[in-house]
Parts: sequence; structure tokens; C-alpha cells
Amino acid sequence: MTTTPKTCLVGDIGGTNVRLAVADLSGPVISEPKSLPRAGHPTFEGVVDLYLNETGGPMPDAIVVAVAGPIKDGKVKLTNGQWVLDEAVLRGKGFAHARLINDYAALGYAVEHLSGADLATIGGEHPGIPGETVGVVGAGTGLGVSALVRDAFSSAVMVTEGGHIAFAPVDGTEFEILRVLSERFPRVSVERVLSGPGLVNIHWALQRIAGAIEPVDLTPEEVTTAAVAHTDPVSVRALEVFLGIYGRFAGDMALAFGARGGIYLGGGIAPKLLPQLNNGIFRRCFEEKGRFDAYVGIVPTKVIVHPYAALIGSAEAAIRAFVKR
Repeated sequence: MTTTPKTCLVGDIGGTNVRLAVADLSGPVISEPKSLPRAGHPTFEGVVDLYLNETGGPMPDAIVVAVAGPIKDGKVKLTNGQWVLDEAVLRGKGFAHARLINDYAALGYAVEHLSGADLATIGGEHPGIPGETVGVVGAGTGLGVSALVRDAFSSAVMVTEGGHIAFAPVDGTEFEILRVLSERFPRVSVERVLSGPGLVNIHWALQRIAGAIEPVDLTPEEVTTAAVAHTDPVSVRALEVFLGIYGRFAGDMALAFGARGGIYLGGGIAPKLLPQLNNGIFRRCFEEKGRFDAYVGIVPTKVIVHPYAALIGSAEAAIRAFVKR
């Protein structure tokens, strides 16, 4: 009979780096967090070996890894880098238990362990309803959506593909952006405008709307830098539109999940844009819900700024999977 694990190697695989730590499953409490480059490692197992050699501790009992990608039958193939992860292979390395989870599932599991300095408030303090559902929305390379769904008796994490619902414009500029982007894409999902590449798409579309024959393609970083420095009016407008869409979509997810406990922003973009997220556009669009203004008006909006939130969430997932039967 397999014994209940006490320690777990937890991982979070990003496009460039892999974050790893050891979790004490009585907490969860993570220790020895490290960020290791993916480059130069043909397999994830090679990064695990490097981490375990560097930390020098005993082999953890279990492993849980958060990945961006569809997991089927305990396997996932990552688009970026072409790694293939397999729970059976991980158990073959000596872990008694192995589990792959979605990266936004990890953030959902982390919610109940985040507080204080782990979160940055957007748009002022709002009371929310403690103990109710919290939605997680995150623009980064793509657009992730999940929720920690709560009732009076228990909680569970819901993982969705909400980033791929259709983009719903609300004003003249956004309708024009949808029209122009429809020339580029057979279907314009909200991820096409609410992600790093989405910011670039907005910038490109605004140039086309202004009459540019050959719009300039900038990187997300270039658009953001020019917008913050006010060196390019198109970039300034692109970021304004982006913030409005972000706020409106986050408010829509508050309605969809009944997330009166809060909406937390994950992903790589929000922590870098805290001043811009607090300039009023995001929160105004978040609350503009017509007959349901008051419903979302109490919902707090926060940015997850803890650098290892997904590792904490992976540890919580390990507890739920392997300890709390």
C-alpha cells in the first residue's frame, strides 16, 4: 500500500524558465524555490535532476507540475520547446505519486493561501463577500481563466478555456478593431486582443483604422514602453483599449462565476502594469455592467504578485490529491 506523502516537488513550467520548490504537505509550505532555464534541457526530467542535485536534499515523496496545455491521460505535450511530460515517467524516476495540472488550476488552488503583500489591489478597496468564489483571469502569452468555486461546505477549482470565447466589442473603436482583425483571423477570440500578442494586434489594428497601408508590428514590450513613456500616440491608445477590454472581461468573469469573493489577475502582464491598471480605466470598465453594476461593484480586484503562487497552488493540489482523501 502506498504511504501518504509528506513532501512534494512542485513545479511551474513557463515559456523560458521552470520554477521548482519542495513543499511540506502539512502546510503547504514551500522551500528552496529556484527558477531554472529551459534552454539546454531536452527534457523536463533533466531540469528536475539539476534541481535535486543543486538542492541536495532527500527525494520528495511526490511531484505535482503546473503546465500550460491540455492534459490527457496523465500526459501533455508543451508547444513551446516540444517537451512531453508523462506522470508515469515521473513516477519511474522514483516519485511515489505524480500529477500534472493546468497552470491556472494551480493559481486557483493558491487563492486561499494568498493574502497581504501577495496581492496588489486595483481600483481601491472593495469588500467582496468573504468565503465566496474567487475568479482568476490572466493575460500573458495567452489568456488563462479559472476559479476557486466555493459554497458553504467545500471548494473546488474550475479550469476553463474562457480565454477563447468570442471578443465582444462595446464601442466604435472596438467594433472597428474587430472588423480589421477579422481580416487576419477567421475568428477573433478575446485572447486575440487580451494577451501579449493581443496588445500587438490592437496596435496593428489601430494603425489600419488610421489608414496605414503597411502597419508596423511592434513587440508587446515595445508597445508598452512607448505607451508608458508617451512617445507614440498609437501605443498610448492601444494600451488604453487593452486596459478597458481587460477590465470588462474580468467583470464578465465575475458575473459568469458569481465571483463575489474577488477577481485575481495572474499572468505576466498585470504585475508589470500596476500603475496603469490603477489609472481608472480597468476598474471603470470592470464595473460597467448595466443592471448588474451593484453586483460587481463590491467585488475586489487584485493582482497576484507572489512570485511562486503557482508553486503554492501545486502544493495545495498535492494535498487534495494525495493527503486529503
